[in-house]
Amino acid sequence: MALDDDTHRGPGVSLLTGLDMSHITLCPAIAFNKIVGGRYKLHILCVLHRGPLRFGEIGRSLVKGGLGKPITPRILSRELKDMTELGLLDRKEYPVVPKKVEYSLAPRGKALLPILSEIVRWGATGVHEEMLEVPQSRH
Repeated sequence: MALDDDTHRGPGVSLLTGLDMSHITLCPAIAFNKIVGGRYKLHILCVLHRGPLRFGEIGRSLVKGGLGKPITPRILSRELKDMTELGLLDRKEYPVVPKKVEYSLAPRGKALLPILSEIVRWGATGVHEEMLEVPQSRH
């Protein structure tokens, strides 16, 4: 089955949403994965939805829900830098000593909250833990 006569042009109408996609070159699902893919980016967006946090606060927040494995400062720094460059996060540096930097959701990051909400809603069923064979904790 052929995808399109012209593979460099997107499909006319999305079968999933019914939206006109003829002006789109890159599949939105692939783009989404490139933008927020990786182990921590979605989790960073989730923890920042409550408000601005400092570097260390973000790092500590990522341990809970991540099977207890802490993120290294180097990886956290890279993720925050990437997300800031993409316009998902705002970085505010205060003119104080010691250095104080806060990260918050930028409008582009806030626009992803409804998607994250649906992912969390799906996760509330627990099916992801079954699929990934996550050991069940005792309450």
